[in-house]
Amino acid sequence: MLEKPHYPSDAVDTSYVDDVCMVQTSRTIARANTLLEDQTEQHLLRGVHLGLTFSPAKTELPYCLPATSKNKNISLSSHPPLRIMNTTILPKRHIKYLGVHIDEFLTFLHHAAMAAARGSQVLGSFKFLRHRSRGIPAQVAHHLALTAIFSAMFWASPAWWTGYPSTTNTLKTTYNAVARWITGLPLNTRITNLITLAHLPPMEAYLDYLSLRFAICLHFLPACHATGPPRHHPDTRPDLPGLHHLYNLSKHLVMRKLEDRTTHLPICGVQPATSPNPDKITTPRWLHEQWLHALPEHTIIIYTDGSQLDDGGTGCGWAIFRKNPGLLQLSEGYCHLGKRAAVFDAELHAVQEATSALLATVPPHADVYICIDNKAAIDTLSFNKSNHEYARRALANIEQLRLFGWRIRTVWCPSHCDIPGNDRADALAKQGASGHTPCQYATTTKTWLQAQARSQLLRRWKAELPLSTLLFKFPDHLRDVEWEETRAVWRVFSNRSPSDPHPNQPDDPCPCGKSMNSSHHLLRDCTLLATHRARLLASTVGDIQASEFIINPNNLPPLRRFLKETGLGHTKHLCFDQTPTTDDNESDDSDSPEPDFGVFEP
Repeated sequence: MLEKPHYPSDAVDTSYVDDVCMVQTSRTIARANTLLEDQTEQHLLRGVHLGLTFSPAKTELPYCLPATSKNKNISLSSHPPLRIMNTTILPKRHIKYLGVHIDEFLTFLHHAAMAAARGSQVLGSFKFLRHRSRGIPAQVAHHLALTAIFSAMFWASPAWWTGYPSTTNTLKTTYNAVARWITGLPLNTRITNLITLAHLPPMEAYLDYLSLRFAICLHFLPACHATGPPRHHPDTRPDLPGLHHLYNLSKHLVMRKLEDRTTHLPICGVQPATSPNPDKITTPRWLHEQWLHALPEHTIIIYTDGSQLDDGGTGCGWAIFRKNPGLLQLSEGYCHLGKRAAVFDAELHAVQEATSALLATVPPHADVYICIDNKAAIDTLSFNKSNHEYARRALANIEQLRLFGWRIRTVWCPSHCDIPGNDRADALAKQGASGHTPCQYATTTKTWLQAQARSQLLRRWKAELPLSTLLFKFPDHLRDVEWEETRAVWRVFSNRSPSDPHPNQPDDPCPCGKSMNSSHHLLRDCTLLATHRARLLASTVGDIQASEFIINPNNLPPLRRFLKETGLGHTKHLCFDQTPTTDDNESDDSDSPEPDFGVFEP
């Protein structure tokens, strides 16, 4: 640790060099210490002219020993001492570096335990937001889980996550506790139902997704970057994290020529013009034609579009017109970008090709409007913060056109609204997508890779939790529902309502006498609720015997009414085909939490 002294000495320390890492490998600990002492002292001497000094109190030393080493179980005090600037540094079993706890065998078990504890700590700070049946809705709890709890738990997960059970089991306890907090379901709820109703992805799939996204980002770093792209190391143990693990995650996706995001050009963006169309609904064609009519003569209008077929083939198309006084077509074209590009990439490449074609034309220099039906592409051309290759090439062409006297702006144009220019560009883009010979600029793009990583997550999510809604955002049909009502629906779905028997007690017979008492029986078959059920079935779709019936978005409003009228999911004392009572005892029973029996059902 290096730190800079301040004058006066009690001044607030706001500038220091933190987390300087020195690594040394050798056959023996004594030899490693000697080399590390020399290396560290040379490093410290170079900081003297900056006023940086060594801080022993903030310095930590671990010995990373092989799993087969004979010294792995001996006391740390028996190792040879390490002395830096006449100060002895005591070794530790694990250290904290950039928020990650590194242990001596690189198992990251200690970090997993600390990450789970951190998640539990953040979760505990939010529990005051709920009390019995009152509190924040499930939508807010879901948002807090993704943005606050999991961001703390899974900090720097690509550096330590490998998917081995030793780290998975520790984290899963907290992950399931968060899902239980979102849903309000008891401990004995099936884990698959719990994660499904909390609208969370499977934890292992989610962590693999985060690691894969990080691996994709590493592939697009400059060659001089300290981390560099993931690499294959056949001699490294597969259970260890690192670049080799990220390589194994991404090798099936990252192939062929990659998009160039390392070249930087000092180019200004394109200022978007105000679109004549506020949306795609309000007379889009008429408003666009009125806008065209108001443009001065000799104005150039370029329509671009991108398209992708079901087999993954991606293409782009463009059509260039000049107002004279109607629209006179100057040129058109299309490109095939192969099967490793996204529609967003095709939209930007269409602008690149269209502006290249415009550079070869000889009409009088005038205003140019590039009509694009993708707002994300317009934003990228305005400010290419991610250094997208196709956007960078398009902006380079636009900069040349500006030097020749052209004035260029982008404008949003609604798609599939019978606007002739946009329809022509769309037809050309589909023709390009169905091509077989990729153009010279075809690459494997970062946008496509990230989309594939998300698709891979969604496939695993669907395979492990078939009834889940495959979205990170909370479902729209549950957004304005009180937590008490969503909890009642989820209790019935999971067969864990107050009407269900406790795990360690025998089942009670239903008052109808035809079956044992359970939420599913009361909802589907109990004859004492036949009148309420008839009204429910008249307003719902699907088979009431199916699990999908309860979580069908179209069935939620009538199901909420049914549960409120009967008390099912809310209280143990139900209203059988009569007006529900609201006495104090029933209210107290509804608000009381379920006893914690500590039973986990697989």
